[in-house]
Amino acid sequence: MTKTNNIVLLVIILIFAATLWVLFPVDSNRLGREGLHLGLDLVGGVHLVYQADFTENTTVDQQAAIDRTILTIENRIDRFGVTEPVIQQLGADRIMIQLPGFTDIDAAKSLVEQTGYLEFREVERKSDGTLVYLSDYTTGNVTNFFDTTETSTRLFVNQLGQDKEYGKFLATLTSDENGLQFVDADGNPIDKETLKEYGTVASWVPSRGDDGIPLTGALLDDAQPGINRSAGTPEINIQWNSEGTIIFDQIALRLYNPGETYSLQYVLGIFLDNNLLSAPQIKAQKFNGKGTISGSFTISEAEQLANLLKSGSLPMPLKRPPVYQEKVSATLGAEFITMSWKAGLIGLVLVMIFMIAYYRLPGFMASLALIFYATLTLTICKLWPITLSLGSIGGIIVSMGIAVDANVLIFERMKEEFRAGRTLGAAIEAGFHRAWSAIWDSNMTTFIACIILYWLGNTAVHNAAVIGFAVTLFVGALVSIFTAVLVTRTLLRALAGTGLSTKTWLFTVTGGKK
Repeated sequence: MTKTNNIVLLVIILIFAATLWVLFPVDSNRLGREGLHLGLDLVGGVHLVYQADFTENTTVDQQAAIDRTILTIENRIDRFGVTEPVIQQLGADRIMIQLPGFTDIDAAKSLVEQTGYLEFREVERKSDGTLVYLSDYTTGNVTNFFDTTETSTRLFVNQLGQDKEYGKFLATLTSDENGLQFVDADGNPIDKETLKEYGTVASWVPSRGDDGIPLTGALLDDAQPGINRSAGTPEINIQWNSEGTIIFDQIALRLYNPGETYSLQYVLGIFLDNNLLSAPQIKAQKFNGKGTISGSFTISEAEQLANLLKSGSLPMPLKRPPVYQEKVSATLGAEFITMSWKAGLIGLVLVMIFMIAYYRLPGFMASLALIFYATLTLTICKLWPITLSLGSIGGIIVSMGIAVDANVLIFERMKEEFRAGRTLGAAIEAGFHRAWSAIWDSNMTTFIACIILYWLGNTAVHNAAVIGFAVTLFVGALVSIFTAVLVTRTLLRALAGTGLSTKTWLFTVTGGKK
C-alpha cells in the first residue's frame, strides 16, 4: 500500500506542477500562452440577441437552419479575431451573440447581419445579341423577359457615375402570373416612373455554366485579401472548387474579350448581397480555378469581404434590428475582475484557516488538497475553455464549499474511528469508506441542480450568467470528488507511516496518547 500510495502521490505532484504551468499567467499573455478567457461582464463588449425569420420558408428544418446559422456566424467571428465569443441558441428561434472586447456595436451588427451571398452575373441579351437595359423594361408594354431562356429575376444596380452610390442595389424585376413587377429589397412593388432616371443601367442575369448551374459563392474553395501589385490597391483573391473551376472557365470562354475596349458584353459582374462590387472584363479564356475581385476597397473592407465569402451566406435571414442589443462597459468589468479575484482568495484563505484550526493536521492536508482543487479547476476552465463571467466565478467559489464539505464528512468519520480505538491507518480507511455514500449523494444533488440551471439558462431565462454558474459549479463539484477521495486520502495515507501517527492530538482527538 505504501509503495502504491507513493506512486499516486508522485502523480498528484506532477499534475499539480502541470496545472501551475498551464494556469499562469491567469490574466495576460506570456511565453506564448494566453490568460483565462474572461466574459462580457468582466472585459466589456457587445451583447446581441437575434430572432430567426422563417416567414419566407415555413417548410425548412428550423433547428438545422439555426445550427447552420450559428456555425456560419462562428466562422465569421473567429476569422475576424474576436477572443472567445459566446454564440448559442436561446429557445426555439433566437440566437445570442456575445463579443468580449468588441467596442463597436454597429460593426458587430454588420458582421452578423450581412448575408454574404456572392453571385456572378452577366448582362442580359436580346435574341439578336444586343444588350438589355432598364429602359427596355420601363418603356412600352413589356410583358415578358427579353431572354426567355433565363427565368430568374433581373437585377438592377446604379452604374451612373463613380460616386459612393455606384453599384448600389436599385430593384429586381420578377415575373409571375400577373406579369413583370419591379420590387425593392423587401419585396415591395416599385413604380416604373421612379426608375426611369436610371434607364441606362444594365439588366443583370445569373451567369451560368454549360449545364445551367449558376456561378455563386457556394462554389468557392477559399478567399484571401491581398494587394494588387501594379495598382497597389486591396483586392480579394479567390480559389474555386473543382466544380466552380469548370463553370468559371466555361463562362470565361463565352465572355472572353479579345480587344482592349471596355464593353458590357464582355463583363462578368461580381455581386455581394445584390450590390455590385466590381464589373471586370474577361481577359482570358481560362483561369484554372483562380480569380480576383477588385474594387474600391480599403484593407479592412477587403479582409471583411474575404471573411464573408469564406464563411458563406446565412441559411436564413435574421430579423432586424436585434431583439436585444447592449454595449457593456470595459471599465466596470475591470473593477469586477479585481473584486472577483479578491473574493476568491479571501474565501480560500478563510476556509483553510477554519480547517486547520478545527481539524489540525488533517485540516492542513485538506488545505493542500484545496489549493490543488483551485488550480485544477481553473486549469480546466482555461483548457476547455470556459469563458469566466461573474456567474462562472461565483460557481467556482460555491464549489469550494462543496470541496470542504466532503473533507468535513471524512474527518468526522475519522474522529469516530479514533475514539473507537482504531489506528490512524485504519481510521483513515474506515473514515473514507463510511463517508463515501454521503459524499456521492450530496454531489449527485449538486449535479442535478447544475443540469436544471443549465437548461433554464438556455431556454427559460436566456441568461449566460446562469449558464456559466451551472457549468463551473458542475466542474467544481466533479473536481471536489477527485481531490477529497484521492488527493486528501493520499496525503493522509502518507502520514500514517510516520511518527506523527502516534500524536493523536494532531487529529483533534481528546484523550488517548499524546
